[in-house]
Amino acid sequence: MWDKTEHVIPRTVFEERLDRVRRFVVEHDLAAVVVYSAPRIHQWSQTGHVGYLTNWSNLDRIVDTIVVVPRHGQAVLLLSGVEYMLDQIAEVSWIEDVRMVSSPDPRAISGAYDESVGGEDATGGVRTFGQEIRQILGSPSLDNKAIAISGLEAMSALMYQDLVSSMDSRIAPDVPDIVAELRSIKSAQEVRLLRDVASISDLAYQTMVDVLTDGMLGYELTAEMDHTARRHGADLVYHCMHSAPDGDLAAGKLSVKAHDCRLHRADYINVNAYVVHNGYWIQSDRAGTIGAALGGTAGRLVEANFRAQDEVLAAIRPGLAIGELIAIGDRAAERHGYHIQGGRIGHGQGLDYSERPFLIAGSGETLKPGHVFVLHVCLGIPGTNILINPIADLCHVTDDGVEVLNQFARDLFHK
Repeated sequence: MWDKTEHVIPRTVFEERLDRVRRFVVEHDLAAVVVYSAPRIHQWSQTGHVGYLTNWSNLDRIVDTIVVVPRHGQAVLLLSGVEYMLDQIAEVSWIEDVRMVSSPDPRAISGAYDESVGGEDATGGVRTFGQEIRQILGSPSLDNKAIAISGLEAMSALMYQDLVSSMDSRIAPDVPDIVAELRSIKSAQEVRLLRDVASISDLAYQTMVDVLTDGMLGYELTAEMDHTARRHGADLVYHCMHSAPDGDLAAGKLSVKAHDCRLHRADYINVNAYVVHNGYWIQSDRAGTIGAALGGTAGRLVEANFRAQDEVLAAIRPGLAIGELIAIGDRAAERHGYHIQGGRIGHGQGLDYSERPFLIAGSGETLKPGHVFVLHVCLGIPGTNILINPIADLCHVTDDGVEVLNQFARDLFHK
């Protein structure tokens, strides 16, 4: 059995997180906070809330999960799974009260919940999420107190309907997502984990430079990079690419799928990394060429992108409004004759690919120590759909500035 005392984030930290959520329950006069996460493999959605509270944040978590944090009593982990998963949970989590429930989704790995059948025939006697939560909270009236949902944006309509139909109490509207707020500020242990995953990504980029040759297919290059990251313990890894002839960016291709273009001397080559280790994410980008330096359209646009990225990076500090950070990027892009595509320059990273803070136009947030986000000032060519993103950095806001966690050289690589 895994020795939980040896894990990188100690049990006491998870207990402190649960205590903070419980204080939130009391402060807002709630019966409980119901914390939802989608299966971990749903990587572009919110999958990190449950892992943040239970340490079950690896790819074994392939089912819908909820943590119930009641006003009184211990937290309870609910999953729509099958029995073998209980052993997986015991390997990584110290949550003692773990219960299997029935999913409202007939595709789920659990007994299906079907209101049209009714009674025990619908689930073999296993309660739904909502029915189990009602059982946990005890009183049919719940003392007229509402529950709040953290992670509502990722919850299916079927599951939400099950909660509504099962609970006598109302679901509180307009209550902040306390778990998302807590997750937005990374602890020292979490920053250490993010440095670790950044180091694995750096090794994969070094493999890129080592193996890149004229005539190589894009997916051959990214397969080598994937292999390196896996060898160093990545839970999940995916590298994708954009390549184009120098001077004719429109003739190239940006692929999230396997990149089936051949890479030739003097091509613009841009590799985007998605790597997860111990549940924590990094996204980063690096770009360069085989042989000759970039010139023409590609060279000018890449240079503008680097300069805009540098200006935004230099401005990062606690207390700076995210709207102002976007404006700094806009002004830098405009000076070079380009614009930022999509109105965003990055997003928070941690247990999810995208989480708070969101570096998006209209944000009312300010930067705080402990924020970690990927910064990518993606420039577009006016009048075209061409997007260039040659650099992305994983940034940690410190007490007096910023630390870039990924250390692979930021300038253009030349093989």
